[in-house]
Amino acid sequence: MVDFLKSSPLLISTTIKHYFNGPPRPSWDLKFHINWSKLISLLESANTKTIEQMQQDGSNPAPVQADVMINEFKIDNKYRHEAQVHLDKILKPYEHVLDPEWKNLKDDGINSEWVQVNGWEKKEIRKTILYLHGGVYFMHSKETHRNITSSLAKITNARVLAINYRLAPQNPFPAALQDVLAAYLYLLNPSKDAGFEPLNPKNIVVCGDSAGGGLSLALSLVIRDARDSGLPQLAGVIGLSPWVDLTISMPSILNDECADYIPNLKWGTATIFIESQASEDCKEKDAVLAAKIKNQNLGPKIWHDSFDRPDGRLHFYVNNESLAIPYVSPMLAESLGDLPPLLLIAGDDERNRDEAIYFAHRSAEPTKYKGPSYNAGKFEKSPFQTPTNTTLEIYEEMPHVFQMMEHACTTKSYERMTEFINRVTNTLNEPLPPSSYNYVNVKGEFSPLKEYHKKVLNWKNVGIVPS
Repeated sequence: MVDFLKSSPLLISTTIKHYFNGPPRPSWDLKFHINWSKLISLLESANTKTIEQMQQDGSNPAPVQADVMINEFKIDNKYRHEAQVHLDKILKPYEHVLDPEWKNLKDDGINSEWVQVNGWEKKEIRKTILYLHGGVYFMHSKETHRNITSSLAKITNARVLAINYRLAPQNPFPAALQDVLAAYLYLLNPSKDAGFEPLNPKNIVVCGDSAGGGLSLALSLVIRDARDSGLPQLAGVIGLSPWVDLTISMPSILNDECADYIPNLKWGTATIFIESQASEDCKEKDAVLAAKIKNQNLGPKIWHDSFDRPDGRLHFYVNNESLAIPYVSPMLAESLGDLPPLLLIAGDDERNRDEAIYFAHRSAEPTKYKGPSYNAGKFEKSPFQTPTNTTLEIYEEMPHVFQMMEHACTTKSYERMTEFINRVTNTLNEPLPPSSYNYVNVKGEFSPLKEYHKKVLNWKNVGIVPS
């Protein structure tokens, strides 16, 4: 009742706008409009809250689809220790810009849950989805995304593992990545009391939205780059509005004409909250680390001059000197070849649209699109130059992670995810179609990308923080 009273003015004002002025986009019904307004209200209130308050306000559980079961458990820290061994090797070139605090575990495991319908155990092909929630790396949880995870479980007939990876600023990069890799290692070699046998990696798809989409793609890069350690690659990766460029360098991220609920991020995500214990601790540690990096000349400079900002840290998740690390901003990797099949889905009205488009082209055509100017020449030295099978879908009139809301485009995107999962796990016994870049209208009809979508392919400031 309290929540209803708090939200009633927003519900009333949105309803009046919907019927008197029309929705922000023609295909939005009242329910979609209201949910969009709620998200705007939550994010616009950020500058009146501390980061801790925002984390609390953004933790409300989402409803679960009927006939879907939730079983909560904890993944033991031994899988984090195993993940650290792999990460230590691939992060070696970047260790001079990272705070080693991520190795100090502050809890006894990763809070996790299985989301499934009955009958998964009896399937010949045990399709499994590792789901990574979004939330700018500093908010949300497996509980807040149960509407998506339960929908995926029901529609795809797969078992979904959702985890609460550690959040920034309390746990900066690569803590979240360590947890994600640990969850994957758990699926490959579960504990004796897990209740299931080791899973075939050819049956595992990782899926994530927004920051979770970026983490999903970062995980696939980690597995690829750690190939000498015997890590088997995933069957496929699904990115829903994936955040793959933390330098916020692409044009659409600053487009105020889009109908997205994500605010303009030109000042980053770490400067919008009221000062608090968490933000002060982050600021102090960041200053110490920055001085250590630059004054002691510990290693090669791996950041662009645009990353040096007088107002400090751009994001809670990572220090500015680390923004171009490929496991932070996968779009900036030296190569996006030799990855598992990808399905990238974004809305035409969202700020993350351009980075999804650019990432898709870089992965499907790695010799043609080679990343930021300051990485010139590095692709040619990369051992990963085989094109990645990539399907990109841009949905008309849709905002960021529109799968959280009911719409014909939401239904179509779930259908496409199901088909993708069935193909990459060989459930259909059919090969994947060639890489493609698609525009999907509100009727579910497919066509090539529009000319305005392709403009970003000639963008000169890839990976450069806007001034």
